[in-house]
Amino acid sequence: MKKPPTTRVKAALSTGALLLAGVGLNLATASPAAAGGCTHVLGQELCGRVINSDASDKWLVVADNWNCGDSGTACGNKVRLYPGERSVDGSDGMTDADGVYVPNGCSGRMGTGGSWGPGWHKISNNLGYYKVRIYC
Repeated sequence: MKKPPTTRVKAALSTGALLLAGVGLNLATASPAAAGGCTHVLGQELCGRVINSDASDKWLVVADNWNCGDSGTACGNKVRLYPGERSVDGSDGMTDADGVYVPNGCSGRMGTGGSWGPGWHKISNNLGYYKVRIYC
């Protein structure tokens, strides 16, 4: 059997590596949560999911939509999560959270190290849960 020219093989390998790098980039930067929808990458569902830490001082609220009518804030269905509760437990109907509300007089700290002041904060689609601890 005749071998293909090495330039074609190199080009095919480069293209494959570029495509894989692009997929990796999409997984790492799973864009801000679409309004009420999850992102699907290589058969994996990425959603906005939140857990209020067991150690939180107070509740927080999650909303399933963002920027309704150019409001620049969360809107749609809202669910209050008490310490230890998750946004996707089956009973609340929240399959994709797009915003988190930290109560007035409190701050929120994500398990990833970021912190928020009071008010609404947009979240991105993610593989797991954003664990938030509320300090008041």
